[in-house]
Amino acid sequence: MAGWLWLAMVLLVRVVEPGTPTASCGEPSRAPVASAALRPADVVLAIDSPRAGETVSASDGKLTVNVEYWGPRLVAPEPGLAVDEYHLTFFLDSDPTPYIGTLTPMPRCDARIIASASPQVTFPNVSSGSHSLAVVLAGSNRVSVNPPVATRVTFMVK
Repeated sequence: MAGWLWLAMVLLVRVVEPGTPTASCGEPSRAPVASAALRPADVVLAIDSPRAGETVSASDGKLTVNVEYWGPRLVAPEPGLAVDEYHLTFFLDSDPTPYIGTLTPMPRCDARIIASASPQVTFPNVSSGSHSLAVVLAGSNRVSVNPPVATRVTFMVK
């Protein structure tokens, strides 16, 4: 009996441990949050590659995309950071509209939606045909900044 009590206490401590993410990949949190990070002054966000209307190759199905970003330092999205710690979220063939200018956090654990501190990411398993790419500046709570900073292109993969 004492063993079960000890195990229950360990599990309880693990559940409430500070800094532990509350959403798993199986159940991403999409409930609105209380606030969004403010748009940084003089921020620039533009997609360098692929360009709108361009036809590009995906080597072994991998597509690398690049953006031009000027603004505050980007950091990997981590629980417990200040809301104004920024990162980029890349959407390949996924609609970012429900997340831009709202308090709804962007999805986690989706191969077509990548949150990154880097202005360059690689998407796996990209087929030939028409594709869309959107990039959104977000705070550490995975919510787009207010007012939003986002850009979008469509392109072809051969």
